[in-house]
Amino acid sequence: MMKFIDVTLRDGGHQHGFNWPLEFVKRYLESINSFQEIEFVELGYWKQSGKFDGPFYSIEENLLSSICKMTKKKLSIMVDYHYCSHNVQDFPRNIDYEELGLIRVCLRKEDVAEGCKFVNELKKYTKCKLSINFFNITNYKEDDLAFACKTAADSNADFMYFADTHGGLDLDKNLEMFKRFTNLIKKIGMIPGLHLHDHSGKAYFNYRNLLSAGFDATDVSLGGLGKGLGNLKLEHVFDLRGREHILDHLIIDQELFHMPSGPYGVLTARDSITDHYAVEAEHKGLMPSEFATRLDGIAGSSKDNYNSEILSDE
Repeated sequence: MMKFIDVTLRDGGHQHGFNWPLEFVKRYLESINSFQEIEFVELGYWKQSGKFDGPFYSIEENLLSSICKMTKKKLSIMVDYHYCSHNVQDFPRNIDYEELGLIRVCLRKEDVAEGCKFVNELKKYTKCKLSINFFNITNYKEDDLAFACKTAADSNADFMYFADTHGGLDLDKNLEMFKRFTNLIKKIGMIPGLHLHDHSGKAYFNYRNLLSAGFDATDVSLGGLGKGLGNLKLEHVFDLRGREHILDHLIIDQELFHMPSGPYGVLTARDSITDHYAVEAEHKGLMPSEFATRLDGIAGSSKDNYNSEILSDE
């Protein structure tokens, strides 16, 4: 049976600086309680800094304690290993926050070896389930995936996730390759998951191919709210009969569910490039055809990491 994580609050926070009103969070958690299919609700990032000022980008003990009192659901938090504390004692333990069931650690290519060791120590200390999330997956070669899986084998993680960060994955075209890796992940003793973005409109298509590719977990968000052009939509995956109230948030809280809908993310997804360029192109008012020309020269690390000089007017 497919396992689901609701990432509306965590990934959706990118759209407004992770400034969720607590009154909304409480109402949303009450609404999501009726979705037994959802195993974890992901709140945001734990004590991250540097990119956003919102409290859900830097969740700390008091905020986590308050939210734990709002829900019966198991909760999840995320950290980006590249930017988070590497002292496990800076993290919350399950014994102190019973509702906290999962911590997900995002790893970049350059951090795989050290990050997997960190995950092992973090699980021992927190007693939470742990997930390793490899993102920018469409820019991984098969050798990169093989190294990631091999290195993660000793991490003692419960989940190993791949993230279609740039939203350009066509799972059907890569089905056999992912079958090999999901089979390997299961032999290691982990649950393979795939986080789907919808920049190219393939999120639901890829979702329908998840089981065939061997994945047993994925993420959803209400309205597809998420970074860039968003995620796999919760309302496209679950039968809402008798639970239509979840859609009320899209009307009552519509100012919180606003997302860009321009064409720029389609172009970054096609070339497997971070959608930060799409956001900047929209801000500058570039024509899509001009933006496509600017993207032609992007290669190497600038595909996954935004380089402000590429769209500079100078």
